Amino acid sequence: MSHHFDWPQENQDVSDVYCFAGPSDDDGPRTVIGMNASPQVGDPWDPGTFYELKLDLNDDFVEDITWRFTFSPPDSAGTQYVQVAQLTGPEATSRTAPGTIITPPNAPVGEVLNLRHGIKVFAGKRLDSFFTDIRVPAQLRAVLPPIPPSTNADPGIAALTKFQNTFMGQTVRLIMVELPAGITGLDPIQCWGSVAMFDTTHTPNSWVQVQRAAGADVAVVFGNGADPYHRLINGNGPSADLTSGVKDMVRDQVAGVVTALKTFSEGKNGRPTAKAYGAWVADTLLPDVLRFTPGTTALWDPWNGIRNGKGLHEELASNFARMVTNTDFTTGLTQSTQLLDYFPYLASPQDSQ
Repeated sequence: MSHHFDWPQENQDVSDVYCFAGPSDDDGPRTVIGMNASPQVGDPWDPGTFYELKLDLNDDFVEDITWRFTFSPPDSAGTQYVQVAQLTGPEATSRTAPGTIITPPNAPVGEVLNLRHGIKVFAGKRLDSFFTDIRVPAQLRAVLPPIPPSTNADPGIAALTKFQNTFMGQTVRLIMVELPAGITGLDPIQCWGSVAMFDTTHTPNSWVQVQRAAGADVAVVFGNGADPYHRLINGNGPSADLTSGVKDMVRDQVAGVVTALKTFSEGKNGRPTAKAYGAWVADTLLPDVLRFTPGTTALWDPWNGIRNGKGLHEELASNFARMVTNTDFTTGLTQSTQLLDYFPYLASPQDSQ
């Protein structure tokens, strides 16, 4: 989700990830995977950063294909060029493997590129399609770091009123790929986005993943910038969510909230104890990937048992807040940002003027 909370360098901050159906063609359904980074106009794309979209095809939570976006330094006019490498098989997990460059030389930022094998890519500024009142994740974040027993973990979101879309009219930097069924297949896939930087402060120098995102709010709210949880979530792939202690952390933090609210046993998702409810949330949200069946309607609403990609119309912060609080919370906001019915689906800032 567009949070801009959990990484201080904005041109490396992952603020949203999408996975939804594009229009079908003669070869079958097409699938769109996108990631927002570098919120607002801010700094240019960082030439020393890998911006990556990752796809798992066999349900092991390890990427089988990576599309790595890199950018040239701005020239004297501020223009940048994008290069996309496709890495498959074992190379998809390696940040030292070169992969296969699929974009033409000097491909300008801000243009749709139609590539071989039916792939489309885009990198450029777009209107932020995410919509929510930032107070909701902010108040959840305030009570969800590891909670001392004496701390009241009630986030107080039920008392919030007059919700407004904090992100209306803002811009983000979008990277996006659209893929034919020949690449994704027709069975469920899993995807996520990540950002890595080259660390020269330690020996030996190496690429370090600094952000990872898929479903709404997991890293920004649960990790909350506090090691070791921030590093465990953002610094690893989704397979580590099952073994690194992240699941226990999510379970215990949610248990603290529903204990404070006295909601753990209520409703269709209630459990006999707060810890049991927290365990259900951890099992539902983790590993943090977007699982999607190509050609179907995307919707990320785990509180109602639906986790099928993530589109551009669901109010993700409300969906996430329901999970954490076990209440039918909603801001009541709906999508009001202009969208396109063609790739790259997010409108340019000029389109809104």
